[in-house]
Amino acid sequence: MTGTKGRGTQTLQGETAIVTGGGRGIGRAISLALARAGAVVVVASRSADEIERTKTEIEAEGGKALVIATDVRSRAAVEELVARTREATGRIDIVVNNAGVFVWKALSSLEEEEWDRVLDTNLKASYLLVHAALPSLVASGRGRILNVSSIHGTVGDANVVAHCAAKFGLVGFTKALASELRGFGVTVNALCPGSTDNKSREPSGRPHAAPLQERLDAHDVAEAALFLVSPAAATISGAVLDIWGGTRVSITG
Repeated sequence: MTGTKGRGTQTLQGETAIVTGGGRGIGRAISLALARAGAVVVVASRSADEIERTKTEIEAEGGKALVIATDVRSRAAVEELVARTREATGRIDIVVNNAGVFVWKALSSLEEEEWDRVLDTNLKASYLLVHAALPSLVASGRGRILNVSSIHGTVGDANVVAHCAAKFGLVGFTKALASELRGFGVTVNALCPGSTDNKSREPSGRPHAAPLQERLDAHDVAEAALFLVSPAAATISGAVLDIWGGTRVSITG
């Protein structure tokens, strides 16, 4: 891949990572980055076709990946995801909670089903996966939990009330869980990306001419994710890292 192949060093060799929402956008980019760093990546999503494409890309670069189609809102499905990962690899070292949905609506027209879908996918799913994977993360001796929140996890904005509620909640979840797991050697951190090009399957292939004025590539977010799950970030837990690039603080539709 242009500008990225071979970039990662083998800092995660021998480890297993689960990435939800790994079939496209930020989740796909994170999956590729972790595989380049040597991890076996379990790519999870409801879309079997998308995660198969991610797996193919990882294997084309010499990496290792498994794909498991799952609904992260379902406790049974998430527990099966964790069980199948342990059966296949014998361990879980890294969990990346990236799956998410977005509804752009004023509260007055927001349906209860839409509210529930956003909260369940963006917030409850993180609880379900961490709860199921936690014994394995503790047993690994250096477990890593990374929650992909959003600029809407720190900045409220009109017409995204459900998204803000979920992403602000994910930030709180991160900070509280980091405190709870500090004594177990498991770090918990969050990323808050700004406006990101999730449609392009390639990075720009060039350095940003004006990094704080340009829209993010998904790969920009993946670089930060790789750092936070790497041994280099062993002393960082409870951090919420803003990656806004050229995103304005006040977002307009």
